[in-house]
Amino acid sequence: MLASLGRALRNLVDGRLFGTLLKSVGLTLVLFAALVILGEWALSALPALGSPWVNRVLEWLLPVLAVFGLILLGGPVAALFASLFLDGIAARIEARDYPGDPPARGVSFWTGLKTGLALMAAVLGVNLMLLPFDLALPGLAQLVTLLATGWLLGREYFELVALRHVGPQEAALLRRRFGARITAAGTILALLAMIPLVNLIAPLFGTALMVHLFRQMRCRASA
Repeated sequence: MLASLGRALRNLVDGRLFGTLLKSVGLTLVLFAALVILGEWALSALPALGSPWVNRVLEWLLPVLAVFGLILLGGPVAALFASLFLDGIAARIEARDYPGDPPARGVSFWTGLKTGLALMAAVLGVNLMLLPFDLALPGLAQLVTLLATGWLLGREYFELVALRHVGPQEAALLRRRFGARITAAGTILALLAMIPLVNLIAPLFGTALMVHLFRQMRCRASA
């Protein structure tokens, strides 16, 4: 795991991935900017709520809510953007770090988009379902949310990377055999996805990490 983490960190500064990183960061910023603009518009359309100062307080709270939304939606957004850019990111990493291996067959854009939307909905659903517990049981509930999100992200990131090389059955066998390690990697990604600004690079880091983990796990399985 530590070796894969180190390789994934080195991939973050690879110039060949810089363009993809900019696209992912740009789309994330556009999404949250759109949410802030929509929130400002909604507040401006509200009538005076008893007193003008109530609307003023709401305007002041909007940036705080935007940061909260950035944290809440970090995992789902990371999941969606990872599915959109995963194939290209994985191909560049493999060409750089594993030049002697045969090229992968890849995952189609529509397969990635469908998987990403389903995963985004699942992660968002888990976060919303556990939100009341986060407020009622601070600390413990956040840990449960982190682990649940990590399990989902680890599972889908790994399968998207694995399906570039092997069939669904072999990918599922590897996931079951190395489930604890995959969940641990997904939890690291979920934690990064909850940190504002850091979550902008989480999809790239998560993809790189899973590429290296998949290579290790497949070698161990065939040994």
